[in-house]
Order: sequence, then structure tokens, then C-alpha cells
Amino acid sequence: MSANILAQFSKPKNKTQVLLDRYQYVLSIVATFLFFSDLPDYLFAAPILPVVPLYWIIVVAVLALPFYKKLANFPKIISIWMVFYLFISILSLMTVSGDEISFTDFRARVLSVLFILLMYALYQQKSTDHIKRTMIFVVMMTITNNIIELLNPRIFTEANVGRPAGFYIDPNKTGCAIMLGMLLSITIIKKPYRWILVLVSGVGIMATFSRGAIIGWVICTMFLIIGQVLSDKRRNIVAPLIVLVIFLISINPLKLLSSYFEGDATGGNWDVVNRLEEFQNPSTSEESAMSRQAVAAGAWLLFAKNPLWGGGLASTRKWMVADVSTHNMYLYHLADNGILGIIFLPGLIFAVVYRNRGEQQTIIVCFAFFVSLWGLFSHEVLAERYILTAFALLAAMNTNQQWYLKYTNRNLEMAAGLPTQRPLLPGTSDKKRPERLLPPARDKKTVQLLLPPARNQKFIPKKRD
Repeated sequence: MSANILAQFSKPKNKTQVLLDRYQYVLSIVATFLFFSDLPDYLFAAPILPVVPLYWIIVVAVLALPFYKKLANFPKIISIWMVFYLFISILSLMTVSGDEISFTDFRARVLSVLFILLMYALYQQKSTDHIKRTMIFVVMMTITNNIIELLNPRIFTEANVGRPAGFYIDPNKTGCAIMLGMLLSITIIKKPYRWILVLVSGVGIMATFSRGAIIGWVICTMFLIIGQVLSDKRRNIVAPLIVLVIFLISINPLKLLSSYFEGDATGGNWDVVNRLEEFQNPSTSEESAMSRQAVAAGAWLLFAKNPLWGGGLASTRKWMVADVSTHNMYLYHLADNGILGIIFLPGLIFAVVYRNRGEQQTIIVCFAFFVSLWGLFSHEVLAERYILTAFALLAAMNTNQQWYLKYTNRNLEMAAGLPTQRPLLPGTSDKKRPERLLPPARDKKTVQLLLPPARNQKFIPKKRD
């Protein structure tokens, strides 16, 4: 191979591209902090800053204009899901009268699709480690907020939600955000210390007393142990967990918390008291279960009236069954969009995780499981921006990994002196030419030698005189 061809790879980028890369780096951190922490919604609802959350998205979208060309690499399978989602939503909108509630719901769906595209464009970078570090910061901040609010109710908002919620206002949303942040950021921490993030996140989730988040944390922690994400040797993490379980059993934290919050049944932590009673005596949760059964039965009735198209867009926001919707993403879509609505959430999860090699497979399985589980507890999964941020990050990581594999394999072929292959430089496209990848390695060690992490890889040695 000639030295001139090798010199193409050793040339530094021009100053404009370097500035753009740094600009994208900073903007992606700011956008992640804003939308994953749900800060715009909190500032508007508190109220602290009278700025509609949509305006924050518009500002970030304008600042991200130089990066929209990267949407050319957007996964086709997710694009198909978006077209299907909006097409069925339009048909559903046509079946109802043109009321403001229905149009508001439709605009929310369009905004969700555009938001995923926006964050994907920002996240398509050589490395997403800085995004994960930002998520860890948000998780730690949220856990701190939960503990502070548990001790000082109404410190973040005058609304008496009864449980710690921090910037998310809703305790259930808080627990979900901590869980997603833990899953997507755990791989940038060294293995001996990952269990600390898991246990601290568990404390933050327990402080919200969210049933869905607690169940998800317990099951996903088991997956992480089985998949050896927390440690190469399972016994290294089993021992701390055994100590933790013995400690929790010995001090009986439910009784301690009950004694601490005794007499606060009508105060700022009234819902904490109710949840503690439910956990100690599940029969006391009949009222909560009955309310959820009522909205679930109402959603099934709407679906049964018209199984093909459902009751129309936003039908469960206009009913007289209760002042809330279904608390269930699957029933919500069945009631609004008919039988096709049942595949909206599973379809997006499948589109994001299908052949995704941008993250460890155990993490992807945990993500798919938890979001699917969360759909049973919330009807806002496809509207909440911290969840959509997680979808966009996984999609971008998959694209980044695919590009990295093509770039590495092509350059390794050139270094080996293989003919008929031309160099693949950053920003170039080679869709017409079939890819010729390296033969599959027999073990993991060989793969690591051939394809080390992109952030540590020096593709071509420095030119020597």
C-alpha cells in the first residue's frame, strides 16, 4: 500500500469540522440534560419560568440545523414504524369530530416522532460516552432530589403529590427515568464499581414508592447479574447483595419508615404513608386497584364498540369513567386506534433493538423488558421525552457501531493489501459497492483484538520519516 493512501487517514480534519464536532458534543450534552431530566416541564409547571416546554425543543432544533444531514443514516425499520404510527393516527383522527383535545393528542404524536429524529441527529457521533455521563449526572441529581423531597415535602412544587418526584413532578416518572438512566449508562463504569450505581439507583427508586419501577429494578438487576454486566464473576456481586438483603431484613425498613411518617397521613407525604401500608398489608390497596380496574374496563368497552378503529383519537381523555386515562399504554392505543394500536409500543421497541450491536445485549434485553413492562403502568410512554431520548440514543448507537465496523474492516483490508477495495473516509458513502467484511472471529478475544473500542482505536500508525 502506498504511503500517499495511508497519508489520507493521518491528515487532521479541517478547522470547520473540528468546531462542528465540538459544537455537537456540547449541544448533545445540554439537550440530554434538559430533556432527560424533564427540566423544561418542571420549570413551566412549578411555575418558575413561564416558557412552554415546546419552545425549548424548538430552540434546540434550530441549534441542531448543521446535523440534520446525518438523518440520511436513520434506520429504515424505525422510519417504517414512524410512518405507520402517524398514518394510523391520521385515520383515527378522521373518525372523530375536530375537537381541540383530539388535535392536541395528534400534535403530541407528531412531536414525539420529530423529537426522536432530533435527538438521533445529535447523538450520531463517534462516541456517546459523554451522553451516558450526562445521564449518570441526571440520575444522581434525581436521587438526591428524591431524598431531599422525602424529608422536605413540597420543596420542589406546591402541588401535593404525596411522594418524592423532584423535577419530574410525577413519582412514577421519576422512578422510570432513574431506571432508564441506570441501564443506558452503566457500561461506562468499570465493572467492580457498577453494583454501586445499581444499589444507589435502587435507593432512589424505592424513595418514589413506584410499584412498576421497583419491580423493573428487581428483575433487571437479576438480568444484569446473570449476564455478567455487573461483574465477570457472579460471586463478586452476589456477596454484596446477600449482605444487603440480610441488612434490610434485620432492620425492617418498612417499619422504620412507618414510624417516621406516623401521623403524616394528611401531610406532605400522605401517599408515602398509603404506600407503606399497602406494602405491609396488600389488602389495603383495594381502592387503588379498583380505580385502575374501572379505567381498564372503560377502555375495553371503547375497544369492543369498534375493534377495527377504536373510539378515535384521544377517546380515553374525553370519557366520563374517570378524570385520568387508562394508566396502560396498550389499552390506551386499543381504545383509541383499535386492534392495530396494540403494536405501536412493541413495534417501536422491536425497531430499536432489532440487530442492535451498539450496546451490550444484556442491556438491550433489559431495556426492551423494562419499557414493555412500563407500558402496563403508564399511558404516556410514547409522549414522555426522557423515554424518547433513550430510544433515540440506542438507535444512534447502533448506527455509529455499523459505521465503525465498515470503517474498521475496510481499513484493515487496505492495510492487508487486499485489492479492489477503496478507502472509506469519514463522511463518504459507498452504498452501491457490496461490503466485504472480515471472516467471523472464533472467540471474543480475537474480536477485541480486531475491533477495539472506537475511542481507543488508532486506525493507521503515524507517518514516519
